[in-house]
Amino acid sequence: LFQAHEISLRINPAASLHKLKSALRSTFLPTIPSKVGDDIKEGERRRQDVLAQSGYLKYMICDNLQDLSTSLRSVLATQRILEGVGVGRTGATALSATLNFLIRDGCGMIASLLFTSLAASSFRRNVKTWKYFADCMVDIGITLEIIAPSVLSSSRLSGWFLPLLCLGNVCKALCGVAAGACGGAMNLFWAMKLMGTEEGISEVSAKIGAQRTVVGGAGLVLAGFVAKWLGASDGSNNVGNKRLWIGLYCFLTFLHLALNRMSLKLVALDWMNSWRMQRIVDEFLDLVEKNEANDRIGTSNLSTPSDLSRIEPLLFRPGLRNINKPSNCSIRMGVSFNDFARHSHRTLQSTRAQVMNDPRIGGDRYMLTVGAIGNKLNKKKSILISFFRNSSCREKAKAYLHARLVEKGLDQRSQLDGSNLDTVFEEAEKNATKELVVLWPIFEEKVKKEGWNLDKTECSSDGYEIHVE
Repeated sequence: LFQAHEISLRINPAASLHKLKSALRSTFLPTIPSKVGDDIKEGERRRQDVLAQSGYLKYMICDNLQDLSTSLRSVLATQRILEGVGVGRTGATALSATLNFLIRDGCGMIASLLFTSLAASSFRRNVKTWKYFADCMVDIGITLEIIAPSVLSSSRLSGWFLPLLCLGNVCKALCGVAAGACGGAMNLFWAMKLMGTEEGISEVSAKIGAQRTVVGGAGLVLAGFVAKWLGASDGSNNVGNKRLWIGLYCFLTFLHLALNRMSLKLVALDWMNSWRMQRIVDEFLDLVEKNEANDRIGTSNLSTPSDLSRIEPLLFRPGLRNINKPSNCSIRMGVSFNDFARHSHRTLQSTRAQVMNDPRIGGDRYMLTVGAIGNKLNKKKSILISFFRNSSCREKAKAYLHARLVEKGLDQRSQLDGSNLDTVFEEAEKNATKELVVLWPIFEEKVKKEGWNLDKTECSSDGYEIHVE
């Protein structure tokens, strides 16, 4: 005989909620390593603190909201493009619409190839600037796609429909190249920030991809409702509907740029590009001037990566210049040997001899000289730096500090006599070399203390190297 037992199924709400949270966390948030000895609650609390204090949660919210605004505007732009190619209009043919799309996509492909060949080498050097450039380009591209169908109502401007459509897709293609190139660097930053190792980039990329999938789906649903609502309201009050449509689009565009700016300010890169190097060297030289009477550098600190991330410009600026103190002397890094020898105040024979006789300064693989570029009536001072093959990023940072010390010496002799330019240049180089021996170790110590990594320096450069066989 079998005895029947009553089986009751009990559901624990707390346990179910915990499992749901764990599933969502494992899908959308990177895994934070736990410390030895932490129990479950302590480990959970620690992971939440790391995600909040690192700024990742704010970055994730801003990044996903800006992506949502792009999804909404893209659907609206697609609706306008379909109207422009003749969907729902009598007399329109599928062949003409197909040709328009083929020409548009072809222009985008060509633009992406050309842009990659021209700008690929500078993506890492200016990650945040190129990322913001990509966001601006997609806004311009969507705007052009929305404007394009409007020209069809004018007989004079109707021929501009296809060029505007192609130009909009070119802008979106530039966005795709720049955003794709910068996305890896952003993911690597968060992997190092959250997990302390570059191996976490795969997980961070996967989790961001999952976030984008959900946000993209939500954007499609919302855009469908918005498009249906705007289409349904297209009745007698056509002017009011148009104003509402334009206002909504402008608001989403402004929101997109503002959120991108906020998210990029949270990315505190710990290596020097041109702007960060200029800023840090400016601060360091100011400390030198304030404390040189005591023959030492004071206890004042330099800016940290977080400090500069909040004020770093996101738009492109000119090359290496002194930000706070304008100077008549430019700095060119990575120049070719031909330019170095042609513009240097030294003779060609002495420059060649310096190359062949181990021209390294203090063991560093670079050469520095001052030259006068221009015609006889209008010559401008320029500090030229040539790097030897396999020169390190740290040596490039040292070369820039060396150039700034030479620049300071030249600025102190602003009234130059054309008959003794070579003598002034030579004296400035010698004095700067002596100062560099004393100041470089102090500079290294201070930037390391503030969290900067000189071994990943990426300053603007002409890209040439000297190779001696």
